[in-house]
Amino acid sequence: MQKRNLILSSLISAAALTGCGGDSSSSSDGGNSFSAYTDPGWSAGSDELVGLTYPEGAANGPLVALKRSDNGDGTFSHSLMLADAASKEFSDSGITLERDYYRDVLAVPVSVTIDGEAIDTLVVATCGYSEAGIADGNEPDPGNSSAQALAAQLPPYATIEFYVPGTDIADSVNIADDAALFSCYSLGGMTVADTADKGGSEYEVDFFVSGQGYEARSFVFEASVIFDYAAEEVTDVSATYDGMSFSITGAMAMDGDLIMSVNYEGDTRLFDIEADDFVLETAGNVFTSATDNGADILDLAHGGNDLFAVSADEGLAGGDFSGEQFVLLSGGDFEHCVDALAVNGSTLWCHDATDEGKLIEFTAPEVPQTPIVAAAARTVSDHSWTQIKAELEGAGAEVEVK
Repeated sequence: MQKRNLILSSLISAAALTGCGGDSSSSSDGGNSFSAYTDPGWSAGSDELVGLTYPEGAANGPLVALKRSDNGDGTFSHSLMLADAASKEFSDSGITLERDYYRDVLAVPVSVTIDGEAIDTLVVATCGYSEAGIADGNEPDPGNSSAQALAAQLPPYATIEFYVPGTDIADSVNIADDAALFSCYSLGGMTVADTADKGGSEYEVDFFVSGQGYEARSFVFEASVIFDYAAEEVTDVSATYDGMSFSITGAMAMDGDLIMSVNYEGDTRLFDIEADDFVLETAGNVFTSATDNGADILDLAHGGNDLFAVSADEGLAGGDFSGEQFVLLSGGDFEHCVDALAVNGSTLWCHDATDEGKLIEFTAPEVPQTPIVAAAARTVSDHSWTQIKAELEGAGAEVEVK
Protein backbone atom coordinates (compact mmCIF):
# COMPACT_ATOMS: atom_id res chain seq x y z
CA MET A 1 0.00 0.00 0.00
CA GLN A 2 1.54 3.30 -1.08
CA LYS A 3 2.21 5.73 1.78
CA ARG A 4 0.54 9.14 1.68
CA ASN A 5 -0.50 11.72 4.23
CA LEU A 6 -4.22 11.45 4.79
CA ILE A 7 -6.92 13.14 6.82
CA LEU A 8 -10.25 11.33 6.85
CA SER A 9 -13.44 12.56 8.44
CA SER A 10 -17.04 11.52 8.17
CA LEU A 11 -19.09 13.58 5.75
CA ILE A 12 -22.25 15.45 6.63
CA SER A 13 -25.35 13.48 7.49
CA ALA A 14 -27.55 11.94 4.87
CA ALA A 15 -29.90 13.86 2.64
CA ALA A 16 -32.48 11.31 1.57
CA LEU A 17 -33.20 11.16 -2.13
CA THR A 18 -36.78 11.37 -3.32
CA GLY A 19 -37.80 8.14 -5.02
CA CYS A 20 -38.74 8.03 -8.66
CA GLY A 21 -41.52 6.08 -10.26
CA GLY A 22 -39.46 3.10 -11.30
CA ASP A 23 -38.57 3.81 -14.92
CA SER A 24 -36.38 0.91 -15.98
CA SER A 25 -35.86 2.10 -19.55
CA SER A 26 -32.44 3.32 -20.60
CA SER A 27 -31.55 5.96 -23.15
CA SER A 28 -28.24 7.72 -23.69
CA ASP A 29 -28.12 11.51 -23.82
CA GLY A 30 -25.13 12.17 -26.07
CA GLY A 31 -23.31 9.38 -24.25
CA ASN A 32 -23.31 11.46 -21.07
CA SER A 33 -26.28 10.15 -19.11
CA PHE A 34 -28.90 7.44 -18.80
CA SER A 35 -32.47 7.59 -17.57
CA ALA A 36 -31.80 4.55 -15.37
CA TYR A 37 -28.60 3.39 -13.70
CA THR A 38 -26.90 1.36 -16.43
CA ASP A 39 -23.77 -0.70 -16.97
CA PRO A 40 -22.95 -0.20 -20.69
CA GLY A 41 -20.44 -3.05 -20.53
CA TRP A 42 -22.90 -5.65 -19.23
CA SER A 43 -22.79 -9.02 -21.01
CA ALA A 44 -26.12 -10.85 -20.69
CA GLY A 45 -25.69 -14.49 -19.80
CA SER A 46 -22.11 -14.00 -18.62
CA ASP A 47 -22.40 -11.26 -16.00
CA GLU A 48 -24.05 -11.41 -12.59
CA LEU A 49 -24.74 -8.70 -10.03
CA VAL A 50 -23.47 -9.98 -6.68
CA GLY A 51 -23.46 -6.73 -4.71
CA LEU A 52 -25.15 -3.33 -4.71
CA THR A 53 -25.10 -0.56 -2.12
CA TYR A 54 -25.69 3.13 -1.53
CA PRO A 55 -23.07 4.65 0.81
CA GLU A 56 -24.92 5.11 4.08
CA GLY A 57 -24.95 8.73 5.19
CA ALA A 58 -23.94 10.15 1.81
CA ALA A 59 -25.55 13.26 0.35
CA ASN A 60 -26.29 12.55 -3.31
CA GLY A 61 -23.64 9.84 -3.30
CA PRO A 62 -22.77 7.28 -5.98
CA LEU A 63 -24.19 3.79 -6.24
CA VAL A 64 -21.62 1.03 -5.81
CA ALA A 65 -22.01 -2.29 -7.64
CA LEU A 66 -20.08 -5.54 -7.62
CA LYS A 67 -20.22 -7.51 -10.88
CA ARG A 68 -19.08 -11.07 -11.49
CA SER A 69 -18.14 -12.09 -15.04
CA ASP A 70 -17.84 -15.65 -16.31
CA ASN A 71 -14.53 -15.94 -18.17
CA GLY A 72 -15.73 -19.01 -20.09
CA ASP A 73 -12.99 -21.26 -18.76
CA GLY A 74 -14.46 -22.09 -15.37
CA THR A 75 -13.04 -18.97 -13.73
CA PHE A 76 -14.61 -15.65 -12.82
CA SER A 77 -13.46 -12.07 -12.65
CA HIS A 78 -15.00 -9.28 -10.61
CA SER A 79 -15.44 -5.55 -11.14
CA LEU A 80 -16.11 -2.94 -8.47
CA MET A 81 -18.12 -0.22 -10.21
CA LEU A 82 -19.35 3.28 -9.36
CA ALA A 83 -22.17 5.35 -10.88
CA ASP A 84 -22.89 8.97 -9.93
CA ALA A 85 -26.41 10.35 -9.76
CA ALA A 86 -25.90 12.69 -12.72
CA SER A 87 -24.78 10.25 -15.43
CA LYS A 88 -26.27 7.04 -13.94
CA GLU A 89 -23.50 5.21 -15.82
CA PHE A 90 -21.58 2.45 -14.05
CA SER A 91 -17.86 2.47 -14.76
CA ASP A 92 -15.03 0.36 -13.40
CA SER A 93 -13.42 1.88 -10.29
CA GLY A 94 -10.00 0.67 -11.39
CA ILE A 95 -9.67 -1.40 -8.21
CA THR A 96 -8.25 -4.88 -8.83
CA LEU A 97 -10.13 -7.75 -7.17
CA GLU A 98 -7.89 -10.82 -7.15
CA ARG A 99 -9.86 -13.54 -5.34
CA ASP A 100 -11.82 -16.25 -7.16
CA TYR A 101 -15.17 -15.15 -5.69
CA TYR A 102 -16.59 -12.01 -4.13
CA ARG A 103 -19.95 -11.47 -2.48
CA ASP A 104 -21.73 -8.30 -1.37
CA VAL A 105 -20.38 -4.79 -0.91
CA LEU A 106 -20.78 -1.95 1.62
CA ALA A 107 -19.66 1.68 1.53
CA VAL A 108 -19.53 4.77 3.74
CA PRO A 109 -18.58 8.30 2.63
CA VAL A 110 -15.31 9.93 3.74
CA SER A 111 -13.35 13.04 2.85
CA VAL A 112 -9.67 12.48 2.01
CA THR A 113 -6.89 15.06 1.83
CA ILE A 114 -3.94 13.90 -0.27
CA ASP A 115 -0.96 16.23 -0.65
CA GLY A 116 -3.15 19.16 0.33
CA GLU A 117 -5.96 18.30 -2.09
CA ALA A 118 -9.33 17.34 -0.59
CA ILE A 119 -11.49 14.80 -2.38
CA ASP A 120 -14.81 13.27 -1.39
CA THR A 121 -14.75 9.52 -1.77
CA LEU A 122 -15.75 6.30 -0.02
CA VAL A 123 -14.49 3.48 2.11
CA VAL A 124 -15.70 0.35 0.34
CA ALA A 125 -15.70 -3.12 1.88
CA THR A 126 -16.27 -6.46 0.19
CA CYS A 127 -15.52 -10.11 0.91
CA GLY A 128 -13.31 -12.32 -1.27
CA TYR A 129 -12.94 -16.09 -1.06
CA SER A 130 -11.66 -19.07 -3.06
CA GLU A 131 -14.47 -21.64 -3.19
CA ALA A 132 -18.11 -21.15 -4.15
CA GLY A 133 -20.41 -20.84 -1.16
CA ILE A 134 -24.11 -21.36 -0.56
CA ALA A 135 -24.98 -17.93 -1.91
CA ASP A 136 -23.20 -18.93 -5.14
CA GLY A 137 -25.39 -22.01 -5.54
CA ASN A 138 -22.96 -24.47 -4.01
CA GLU A 139 -23.99 -26.97 -1.37
CA PRO A 140 -21.72 -27.00 1.72
CA ASP A 141 -19.25 -29.88 1.88
CA PRO A 142 -18.43 -30.71 5.51
CA GLY A 143 -15.51 -32.85 4.37
CA ASN A 144 -13.91 -29.90 2.62
CA SER A 145 -14.11 -27.50 5.54
CA SER A 146 -13.43 -29.88 8.40
CA ALA A 147 -11.09 -29.40 11.34
CA GLN A 148 -8.33 -31.08 9.31
CA ALA A 149 -8.87 -28.64 6.45
CA LEU A 150 -8.91 -25.80 8.95
CA ALA A 151 -5.55 -26.89 10.37
CA ALA A 152 -4.08 -27.02 6.86
CA GLN A 153 -5.73 -23.69 6.01
CA LEU A 154 -7.52 -25.31 3.07
CA PRO A 155 -9.55 -23.81 1.59
CA PRO A 156 -7.90 -20.43 2.18
CA TYR A 157 -9.60 -18.07 4.58
CA ALA A 158 -11.97 -15.51 3.17
CA THR A 159 -10.73 -11.93 3.35
CA ILE A 160 -12.55 -8.73 4.15
CA GLU A 161 -11.08 -6.16 1.79
CA PHE A 162 -11.14 -2.36 2.13
CA TYR A 163 -10.60 0.20 -0.62
CA VAL A 164 -10.78 3.97 -1.00
CA PRO A 165 -11.64 4.66 -4.67
CA GLY A 166 -9.54 7.41 -6.23
CA THR A 167 -6.56 6.61 -4.00
CA ASP A 168 -4.02 3.82 -3.61
CA ILE A 169 -5.37 2.95 -0.17
CA ALA A 170 -6.23 -0.73 0.16
CA ASP A 171 -5.99 -3.32 2.90
CA SER A 172 -7.45 -6.68 3.81
CA VAL A 173 -7.91 -8.86 6.86
CA ASN A 174 -9.03 -12.42 7.34
CA ILE A 175 -11.15 -13.68 10.20
CA ALA A 176 -9.38 -16.87 11.20
CA ASP A 177 -9.50 -17.08 14.99
CA ASP A 178 -11.92 -19.50 16.65
CA ALA A 179 -14.41 -19.53 13.76
CA ALA A 180 -12.66 -19.29 10.42
CA LEU A 181 -14.51 -17.77 7.49
CA PHE A 182 -14.21 -19.62 4.17
CA SER A 183 -16.96 -18.07 2.05
CA CYS A 184 -19.28 -15.09 2.42
CA TYR A 185 -23.04 -14.64 2.19
CA SER A 186 -23.69 -11.05 3.17
CA LEU A 187 -22.29 -7.84 4.67
CA GLY A 188 -24.45 -5.34 6.52
CA GLY A 189 -24.67 -2.41 8.89
CA MET A 190 -21.38 -0.69 8.07
CA THR A 191 -20.59 2.45 10.12
CA VAL A 192 -17.48 4.58 10.60
CA ALA A 193 -16.40 6.55 13.67
CA ASP A 194 -13.53 9.08 13.46
CA THR A 195 -11.21 9.80 16.42
CA ALA A 196 -9.95 13.14 15.00
CA ASP A 197 -12.12 15.16 17.40
CA LYS A 198 -10.31 13.41 20.26
CA GLY A 199 -6.87 14.05 18.83
CA GLY A 200 -6.54 10.60 17.27
CA SER A 201 -5.68 9.53 13.75
CA GLU A 202 -7.81 6.42 13.58
CA TYR A 203 -11.30 5.52 12.63
CA GLU A 204 -13.27 2.43 13.51
CA VAL A 205 -15.31 0.59 10.91
CA ASP A 206 -18.00 -1.73 12.26
CA PHE A 207 -20.21 -4.09 10.29
CA PHE A 208 -21.72 -7.57 10.16
CA VAL A 209 -20.49 -10.39 7.94
CA SER A 210 -22.17 -13.75 7.51
CA GLY A 211 -20.61 -16.76 5.87
CA GLN A 212 -19.56 -20.38 5.99
CA GLY A 213 -16.88 -21.58 8.35
CA TYR A 214 -15.42 -24.90 9.40
CA GLU A 215 -17.50 -28.08 9.27
CA ALA A 216 -19.81 -26.27 6.81
CA ARG A 217 -21.35 -24.28 9.66
CA SER A 218 -22.85 -20.84 9.18
CA PHE A 219 -21.47 -17.97 11.23
CA VAL A 220 -22.39 -14.34 11.76
CA PHE A 221 -19.58 -12.04 12.84
CA GLU A 222 -19.73 -8.58 14.38
CA ALA A 223 -16.49 -7.27 12.92
CA SER A 224 -14.56 -4.19 13.95
CA VAL A 225 -11.57 -2.82 12.04
CA ILE A 226 -9.34 0.03 13.28
CA PHE A 227 -7.67 1.98 10.47
CA ASP A 228 -4.86 4.41 11.29
CA TYR A 229 -5.01 6.97 8.49
CA ALA A 230 -1.75 8.65 9.51
CA ALA A 231 0.09 5.34 9.12
CA GLU A 232 -2.30 4.20 6.36
CA GLU A 233 -2.74 0.71 7.76
CA VAL A 234 -5.16 -1.50 9.63
CA THR A 235 -3.91 -1.67 13.19
CA ASP A 236 -6.50 -3.97 14.73
CA VAL A 237 -9.30 -6.29 13.71
CA SER A 238 -11.66 -8.14 16.00
CA ALA A 239 -14.77 -10.22 15.53
CA THR A 240 -17.30 -11.91 17.77
CA TYR A 241 -19.45 -14.59 16.25
CA ASP A 242 -22.51 -16.75 16.64
CA GLY A 243 -22.66 -20.24 15.17
CA MET A 244 -25.90 -21.17 13.43
CA SER A 245 -27.44 -24.55 12.73
CA PHE A 246 -29.06 -23.27 9.54
CA SER A 247 -27.71 -21.80 6.33
CA ILE A 248 -27.79 -18.00 6.29
CA THR A 249 -28.04 -16.26 2.92
CA GLY A 250 -28.40 -12.62 3.98
CA ALA A 251 -27.88 -10.47 7.06
CA MET A 252 -28.39 -6.84 7.98
CA ALA A 253 -28.93 -4.52 10.93
CA MET A 254 -32.46 -3.18 11.47
CA ASP A 255 -33.38 -0.94 14.40
CA GLY A 256 -30.18 -1.99 16.13
CA ASP A 257 -30.83 -5.73 15.84
CA LEU A 258 -29.09 -8.18 13.54
CA ILE A 259 -31.56 -10.07 11.36
CA MET A 260 -30.76 -12.94 8.99
CA SER A 261 -32.62 -14.56 6.13
CA VAL A 262 -32.53 -18.35 6.10
CA ASN A 263 -33.84 -21.18 3.97
CA TYR A 264 -34.79 -23.56 6.74
CA GLU A 265 -36.80 -26.79 6.72
CA GLY A 266 -38.38 -25.91 3.39
CA ASP A 267 -39.50 -22.43 4.51
CA THR A 268 -38.40 -18.86 3.86
CA ARG A 269 -37.61 -17.39 7.26
CA LEU A 270 -36.13 -14.36 9.01
CA PHE A 271 -34.18 -14.86 12.21
CA ASP A 272 -33.68 -12.12 14.83
CA ILE A 273 -30.44 -12.84 16.67
CA GLU A 274 -31.37 -10.61 19.63
CA ALA A 275 -34.75 -12.31 20.08
CA ASP A 276 -33.15 -15.70 19.30
CA ASP A 277 -36.22 -16.60 17.31
CA PHE A 278 -37.75 -16.62 13.85
CA VAL A 279 -39.83 -13.48 13.37
CA LEU A 280 -41.03 -14.25 9.82
CA GLU A 281 -41.90 -17.66 8.39
CA THR A 282 -43.40 -18.41 4.97
CA ALA A 283 -43.97 -21.96 3.79
CA GLY A 284 -41.97 -22.73 0.64
CA ASN A 285 -40.53 -20.09 -1.69
CA VAL A 286 -42.23 -16.71 -1.27
CA PHE A 287 -41.05 -15.60 -4.73
CA THR A 288 -42.21 -18.61 -6.77
CA SER A 289 -44.90 -20.23 -4.60
CA ALA A 290 -42.94 -23.50 -4.86
CA THR A 291 -43.67 -25.64 -1.82
CA ASP A 292 -40.72 -28.04 -1.87
CA ASN A 293 -38.07 -25.58 -0.65
CA GLY A 294 -37.71 -22.09 0.78
CA ALA A 295 -36.15 -19.11 -0.97
CA ASP A 296 -32.47 -18.19 -0.83
CA ILE A 297 -32.79 -14.47 -0.14
CA LEU A 298 -29.73 -12.74 -1.58
CA ASP A 299 -30.25 -9.23 -0.21
CA LEU A 300 -32.25 -7.36 2.42
CA ALA A 301 -32.98 -3.64 2.72
CA HIS A 302 -34.84 -1.49 5.22
CA GLY A 303 -36.54 1.28 3.23
CA GLY A 304 -39.02 3.75 4.68
CA ASN A 305 -40.77 1.82 7.45
CA ASP A 306 -40.56 -1.61 5.87
CA LEU A 307 -38.24 -4.54 5.24
CA PHE A 308 -37.67 -5.77 1.67
CA ALA A 309 -35.94 -8.80 0.18
CA VAL A 310 -34.87 -10.14 -3.22
CA SER A 311 -33.59 -13.45 -4.53
CA ALA A 312 -32.44 -14.94 -7.83
CA ASP A 313 -36.13 -15.27 -8.77
CA GLU A 314 -38.08 -12.22 -9.96
CA GLY A 315 -40.05 -10.32 -7.37
CA LEU A 316 -39.87 -8.13 -4.29
CA ALA A 317 -40.86 -9.57 -0.93
CA GLY A 318 -41.78 -7.55 2.14
CA GLY A 319 -41.95 -8.35 5.82
CA ASP A 320 -45.46 -8.64 7.29
CA PHE A 321 -44.45 -8.53 10.94
CA SER A 322 -48.04 -8.57 12.21
CA GLY A 323 -48.72 -11.75 10.28
CA GLU A 324 -45.17 -12.99 10.94
CA GLN A 325 -44.53 -13.87 7.29
CA PHE A 326 -42.89 -12.73 4.06
CA VAL A 327 -45.35 -11.51 1.42
CA LEU A 328 -44.80 -11.01 -2.32
CA LEU A 329 -45.50 -7.42 -3.39
CA SER A 330 -47.20 -6.33 -6.60
CA GLY A 331 -48.19 -3.14 -8.40
CA GLY A 332 -44.88 -1.70 -9.61
CA ASP A 333 -41.73 -2.22 -11.65
CA PHE A 334 -40.24 -3.76 -8.52
CA GLU A 335 -42.04 -6.96 -9.51
CA HIS A 336 -38.99 -7.55 -11.76
CA CYS A 337 -36.36 -7.15 -9.01
CA VAL A 338 -33.61 -9.77 -8.72
CA ASP A 339 -30.16 -10.30 -7.18
CA ALA A 340 -29.49 -7.20 -5.10
CA LEU A 341 -31.00 -4.18 -3.32
CA ALA A 342 -29.66 -0.75 -2.37
CA VAL A 343 -31.50 1.83 -0.29
CA ASN A 344 -31.30 5.51 0.58
CA GLY A 345 -34.14 6.50 2.86
CA SER A 346 -37.34 5.55 1.05
CA THR A 347 -35.66 5.20 -2.36
CA LEU A 348 -34.61 1.71 -3.42
CA TRP A 349 -32.78 0.21 -6.36
CA CYS A 350 -32.63 -3.37 -7.61
CA HIS A 351 -31.36 -5.26 -10.65
CA ASP A 352 -33.89 -5.45 -13.50
CA ALA A 353 -34.58 -9.06 -14.51
CA THR A 354 -36.21 -7.93 -17.77
CA ASP A 355 -33.36 -5.63 -18.83
CA GLU A 356 -30.06 -6.96 -17.47
CA GLY A 357 -27.35 -4.48 -16.62
CA LYS A 358 -29.87 -1.83 -15.56
CA LEU A 359 -31.39 -0.91 -12.23
CA ILE A 360 -35.00 -0.28 -11.29
CA GLU A 361 -35.44 2.76 -9.06
CA PHE A 362 -38.59 2.95 -6.98
CA THR A 363 -40.09 4.46 -3.89
CA ALA A 364 -40.49 1.97 -1.08
CA PRO A 365 -44.02 0.52 -1.33
CA GLU A 366 -46.06 -0.06 1.79
CA VAL A 367 -45.91 -3.66 2.92
CA PRO A 368 -49.43 -4.78 3.90
CA GLN A 369 -49.61 -5.89 7.50
CA THR A 370 -52.07 -8.49 8.71
CA PRO A 371 -54.78 -6.70 10.74
CA ILE A 372 -54.66 -7.46 14.42
CA VAL A 373 -58.23 -8.05 15.58
CA ALA A 374 -58.75 -7.36 19.25
CA ALA A 375 -61.54 -9.32 20.89
CA ALA A 376 -63.88 -6.73 22.39
CA ALA A 377 -65.55 -7.49 25.70
CA ARG A 378 -69.30 -7.60 25.18
CA THR A 379 -72.12 -7.57 27.73
CA VAL A 380 -75.57 -8.99 27.16
CA SER A 381 -78.39 -6.69 28.14
CA ASP A 382 -81.25 -7.95 30.34
CA HIS A 383 -83.58 -7.66 27.36
CA SER A 384 -81.26 -9.72 25.14
CA TRP A 385 -80.81 -12.34 27.84
CA THR A 386 -84.56 -12.64 28.33
CA GLN A 387 -85.02 -13.19 24.59
CA ILE A 388 -82.23 -15.81 24.47
CA LYS A 389 -83.70 -17.60 27.52
CA ALA A 390 -87.15 -17.72 25.90
CA GLU A 391 -85.74 -19.14 22.65
CA LEU A 392 -83.79 -21.82 24.49
CA GLU A 393 -86.78 -22.82 26.59
CA GLY A 394 -88.91 -22.88 23.47
CA ALA A 395 -86.50 -25.40 22.06
CA GLY A 396 -87.00 -27.63 25.10
CA ALA A 397 -83.95 -26.59 27.10
CA GLU A 398 -84.05 -26.05 30.84
CA VAL A 399 -82.47 -22.70 31.63
CA GLU A 400 -81.55 -21.76 35.21
CA VAL A 401 -80.98 -18.08 35.98
CA LYS A 402 -78.27 -17.40 38.58
